[in-house]
Amino acid sequence: MNEPRRFGPTPWTCCDCGAENEMFRSHCKECGREPRRTLTDRTQIYPGHREIIQEGARAGQQKGYVVLAEEERAKGFVRPVRRSYKHLICGGVTTMGQSLAETYARDPKFYSGTFCCHCGTHFPVGENGQFVWDGSSEKVGI
Repeated sequence: MNEPRRFGPTPWTCCDCGAENEMFRSHCKECGREPRRTLTDRTQIYPGHREIIQEGARAGQQKGYVVLAEEERAKGFVRPVRRSYKHLICGGVTTMGQSLAETYARDPKFYSGTFCCHCGTHFPVGENGQFVWDGSSEKVGI
């Protein structure tokens, strides 16, 4: 039986040295280890994953997107898991996959940009970003 995912700031324990680290810390304070990351399909990150697809239904998107590994996301979330966001420039709503949404929920500042399905390209997120969570005025990435 799966344990329910927690919500709220949760520390993470480094698997290399055992040190407790506060949420939003990207590296272990003792040994410098980063939380494990994979691509959305759970495969290893490879050098060309950021190449942009030129044709077809996924035109404009990267070949692969980095997410926090499943065991990192299973530690709990500091924000709700939300799958859809609105682009403030074009008004279009984009819905992302679950692993991307859970990465945002675990570490809201993990990404510097995201994709707009309506414009077909990437734009910044964060305080000066161009996206809000669908149905709210809360900026994506903060």
